[in-house]
Amino acid sequence: MRAWQPIAEGLWRFEDCVNVYALVDGTRALLIDLGSGAGLARLPDIGVETVEAVWFTHAHADQCQGWAQAAGIPLHFAPAAAAHLDRAQRLDYALPSPCHIRYPWPFRISPPIPGAVYDLSPGREVAFGPFDLAIVAAPGHCDHQIAILAEGPAGIALLCGDAIHSLGCVHEGYHLENDHYTGAGTRLAADTLCALRNLRADWLCPSHGPVTCREVDCALTVTIARLYRLADLRDTNLAGRPAVRRLVRSRPGQFVQVSDHLWLCDNSYFLRSDDGPVLLVDADVSPERWQAGYREVFGEQPIEVVLVSHAHCDHVMGIEPLRAAHPLACWAHESLLDVIEQPYAFARPWMHDSPTKVDRPLAEAVPVRWREYELTPYWFPAQTDLHAAYSLIIDGHRALFAGDNFYPAQQWGGTGGLSAFNGGQPRLWRRSAELVLSLAPDWILASHRQPYPFRREDFEEVVAWSYEAEALLADLSPDDALGRHHNPHLIEARPYVQPAATAREVALICRNPSDGPMALTVTPVGIRGVTQTVTIAPGEQTRLTWPVDCAHLSGVLMVTFDVVVNGEHWGQSTECYLRGPG
Repeated sequence: MRAWQPIAEGLWRFEDCVNVYALVDGTRALLIDLGSGAGLARLPDIGVETVEAVWFTHAHADQCQGWAQAAGIPLHFAPAAAAHLDRAQRLDYALPSPCHIRYPWPFRISPPIPGAVYDLSPGREVAFGPFDLAIVAAPGHCDHQIAILAEGPAGIALLCGDAIHSLGCVHEGYHLENDHYTGAGTRLAADTLCALRNLRADWLCPSHGPVTCREVDCALTVTIARLYRLADLRDTNLAGRPAVRRLVRSRPGQFVQVSDHLWLCDNSYFLRSDDGPVLLVDADVSPERWQAGYREVFGEQPIEVVLVSHAHCDHVMGIEPLRAAHPLACWAHESLLDVIEQPYAFARPWMHDSPTKVDRPLAEAVPVRWREYELTPYWFPAQTDLHAAYSLIIDGHRALFAGDNFYPAQQWGGTGGLSAFNGGQPRLWRRSAELVLSLAPDWILASHRQPYPFRREDFEEVVAWSYEAEALLADLSPDDALGRHHNPHLIEARPYVQPAATAREVALICRNPSDGPMALTVTPVGIRGVTQTVTIAPGEQTRLTWPVDCAHLSGVLMVTFDVVVNGEHWGQSTECYLRGPG
């Protein structure tokens, strides 16, 4: 049975789905974070009769999922947490999906907490019994995270949330992504640790991980160095590589001719057949803005096929509006079928705004013919795992429609972004870079007006980068658990958002990335449903489902899933939404 453990005079820890800390003054206590709330019942064991308040370092679900058990206890958060806990302010409740044409950072936020108080402003100082408490901004893991510096009779404790796990490690490092394509969030996390290091704490008390009571400075310093290096790797996968001259000059909003049969305009390529009809690669958000230019180049020739590289909004949203003017067919690699047709079923950033019909799914590496062109589709994961590329010969040149993965070295550092929330992992980047090396095209036809000549050295550099990034992510992961800490989709609710009126079930896809069996216990929260237990073999996945009847739901219901893996309580680790009217 779990019990409160002493750290120092007046400071205790309870290991739950997060570490809950108690600052004790006689028979009263101030709690830092709450977890499942299980620690409340054990407080009398350490002589506590009254909980004065709970202070939360941040509003992730596992930090505060037991809030309803703390009836009558004031629940305090940083002011910036209001945007994530006040139902009236939450974008995930107002938008069709939290992923609707945006990067939804932070994610894994708790359901709304009525009556929460938002007064833990950085810089505030409070005395609690023998403790002098100072609130410190600690962004990185999420934008509103704070740390609490507690100076007491035995020394200084830093209750630091998820700013650090232990020496060199962070908990669920994918939370450090505050966009999908740079190292800004990782660098912010390193900057935060630099500021925390200057506080000279005797004890480092994280939300996840052991209490560090010796070499606090060393633990922070090693982690800082790793995070800064990871930020550099996120910024560019072509460090030291020279710029490459693009095939054409960039002209926003204009049609630019690449070769006799190929043009580009903004985020789309237009391939003309000898007979006149056009194949469009990716349909930008607003096709009406280029239709006048299209007529100048192609006259009244129809767009016959739209080929999709990936399902981000700026590559798909123009397809259905174009169907009114062109009797087109949408073609896409078979791996993209579900996400194009059901964008809100996926918890991925930048989802397009409505279902788009795929008329012809294309099988992996099986050539298909459009007019005089033979296209070969490939799964092409990198920026996102839901990505494809298409190789073909254009005007005598071996070309690869490559979407958002690889760019000239001077464009966004050459990278479409190492983002775990986007489904990107170093091994997937490596797979696609090696595919490019094997194809050795003349042209890389990247999106966003970036066609450029293939240079073998660039892609060899990407392969080397992927190995370094993978090793560094493993180093930053407690117990080298790269899958757990750098893949938010190991346990994935799908559909992520669905209409309540037609919903019949909610489901979890559960994956085991480890070398051993994974014993999984899951309890849904927010709907009636039994706890399910399953063991997943290494490298395998399973699907768990729960029936729902929400036909009369008004508004939005957020469903979370409380997870235990191999005896370790992960807490409410993922979520989905049922949307009713209103």
